[in-house]
Amino acid sequence: MLILNIEENINVAIIPRRGYYVKIQRCFKECMEMKNLIMVGYSLLFVLIVVLLLFDSPGYSAADIDRFTITRYLENPQKYGGVKLENFGRIVNISQDHFYFDIGSMDLKVFGSGIKRPVLGELVVYIHFNKNGRIEMIDNHTYDYNYVLYGISFFSLIVFIIIFFKEWKFTRRRFEDA
Repeated sequence: MLILNIEENINVAIIPRRGYYVKIQRCFKECMEMKNLIMVGYSLLFVLIVVLLLFDSPGYSAADIDRFTITRYLENPQKYGGVKLENFGRIVNISQDHFYFDIGSMDLKVFGSGIKRPVLGELVVYIHFNKNGRIEMIDNHTYDYNYVLYGISFFSLIVFIIIFFKEWKFTRRRFEDA
């Protein structure tokens, strides 16, 4: 029996018969080279993903210093006016010629008529931010019964889990047929 010490802490016992140990040694070295190539590939993929995430992050660019936000518009409508945006939110209060629109962090007074409160849902409003400080509605779309979809999805998840665990039994190391 021949014991090869190919790398540190790796000993391979080979029975020499018609040159088999040379073939096994070559195969082992090729496998070690492939493992190194795979590790280099995974490392390069990791570095690529990190670099893409760093450059893709919109919160840390130089253009963010002077971009449009609603709070900046409310502070200085002359500078940030003339922008048209689409906002998703809910209606707080409806009056004759205006309504209050909740966008998450604040309520906006939006001028426009012909708006309806959605039934169990939310509203998408296309808004024009004028330079005179007036916020006007251009168009809207109601998503009626939008919240019902969350309930249906939750119910479907519960049904899926029940059916899954009727068919499969969870053991210590794996799933087995029930």
